[in-house]
Amino acid sequence: MHRDLPFELVEQIFLHLPLSDLVRLTTLSSSYHDLIHNSHLLWSHHLQKSGLFGLSSDTPDSPNDLEKFKRRYRCVKDLDETLETLSYDHIHNTIVEIDLEHEQLVSCRMDAEKREISYRHLSGLLLSSNKFTNLTSKLYARYFLVAQTQLGVIQDLMGCLQSGSVFDGSVLISRWVGASLGESSIIYNIKPTECVPVHETIEGIVNQCRVLLSPSSTIEDVLNVINKVLYQGFGLRKNVENYYDFENNRIDRVLYKKTGIPITIAIVYHEVGSRLGLTLNLVNFPRHFLLSFEGSDGTTMYIDCFNEGNIMSRSQCLQLCPISNIQDKDHYFQSTTPAQVLERLIRNIIAFAQVVHVPQNRAFFALNLYKIMSFIAPNDYESAVHAMNFSLDLHIKCNFLKKFSCIEPDIWSKYCRRVAQASESLRDRLYEKRSKPDHIKFNIGSVMLHKRYNYTCVLYGWDERCMMSEAWQERMGISSLEFQGNQPYYRVLADDDSERYVAQENLLETRSVFINHRDVGKYFSLYDGERFVPNSALKSIYTYLKKD
Repeated sequence: MHRDLPFELVEQIFLHLPLSDLVRLTTLSSSYHDLIHNSHLLWSHHLQKSGLFGLSSDTPDSPNDLEKFKRRYRCVKDLDETLETLSYDHIHNTIVEIDLEHEQLVSCRMDAEKREISYRHLSGLLLSSNKFTNLTSKLYARYFLVAQTQLGVIQDLMGCLQSGSVFDGSVLISRWVGASLGESSIIYNIKPTECVPVHETIEGIVNQCRVLLSPSSTIEDVLNVINKVLYQGFGLRKNVENYYDFENNRIDRVLYKKTGIPITIAIVYHEVGSRLGLTLNLVNFPRHFLLSFEGSDGTTMYIDCFNEGNIMSRSQCLQLCPISNIQDKDHYFQSTTPAQVLERLIRNIIAFAQVVHVPQNRAFFALNLYKIMSFIAPNDYESAVHAMNFSLDLHIKCNFLKKFSCIEPDIWSKYCRRVAQASESLRDRLYEKRSKPDHIKFNIGSVMLHKRYNYTCVLYGWDERCMMSEAWQERMGISSLEFQGNQPYYRVLADDDSERYVAQENLLETRSVFINHRDVGKYFSLYDGERFVPNSALKSIYTYLKKD
């Protein structure tokens, strides 16, 4: 029929057809097939409509043809299938952990076009206006983007270690921390309002210093100028009020807040000095951090950057050290490598995060930092052991631990067996439930109120009786309840972002509201205004839900 119509008119008609209809039309006749296959306008339209048009690799004269669309559309479908697979893989896990060697992740990282498509598609899911739909896809899209960012940080960090740039390395460590915490500015590559452009800030400080210097300036003159500009002009100061805030170890936050601790202030000072042509050495002093330099008279002196660039002798530095009877004094004055500085930075963040609030599970946060440590310090046995212990606490196997070359094969085998046992135990607790007994009063997906603690929550699982240990029951005061442990217990996501295990007698039906929990998409696909709808992975455990 289309032979009686102008080609341009048929093309305009086809623009209004969905992709599925176009595919069917190509099978009806060779003329339809050729028209659709070779239409530049048609595939330009579908590339734009699907968000697969206008990538950085596209040029004004590059063809928008069927093959390009098929290649990019296949990438999107592969991503969607990956998200679906991840939801099944992690339904039994306490924490979602995406392996940085995941095939789809590596594929997207290595191929520039795939990387850009994955970013567009996944960020588009997350930034969609309706926050109540596609909950599962959004959750795993976020985790995938986090892993993609982390993989990029690792690749860039290896380059920094080769070039010896401790400042750039510390910026990447901060980026890693931001990605681990799920900061939108990192995941979406948006310039955050609470941060500063780090390199531009440093260059501004350096330029102010250059104005005050002359060609005849000695190293001492340069250091005095740095001190004047950095501490008096820029206003950088030590953070003694909130010393253990782990953000004191993030260079971008230090430059924004203009407060830091010895190691981060020293890194800033070192970068300024390096850009001014000075040779300053990083000194990993115990419970402090110093820079060393050779003075005009050939004497080695030390800079206490934490105390406004105070220049000190070796004996004065020893007075800073809280450790008495130092046996090997020379050891503490040796220059350190960029990798060792970054190791210390990571250890600080892990330690500080144990004593201050972090917006996620502390063990998982630490585990994420040990992941980057495995690339920086693969021979660090202490980090490997700590990472293994955190992994076992969370009942997840972390393949990045194999990056620690210090782990012997027999230790790795024992670790794998213990993780498998812990995972099997979790699966046993979440055994397949084909029917719902009559004494289970409440439905999965219902929004409830805790009678005693007054928090709102959504139910994502149940046991016919309390399945926790006797020690847990004693600690939680289960014996004081009317039905104690001999009643249904529900697994819930609470509105304070916690997960709880609650007795049936403590729950009360309430007005339905959206529970904005970080892991709500792990169990539910959408919120319909009355209840949360279980996703396919949760239905694989509570199989009677498939009938709904």
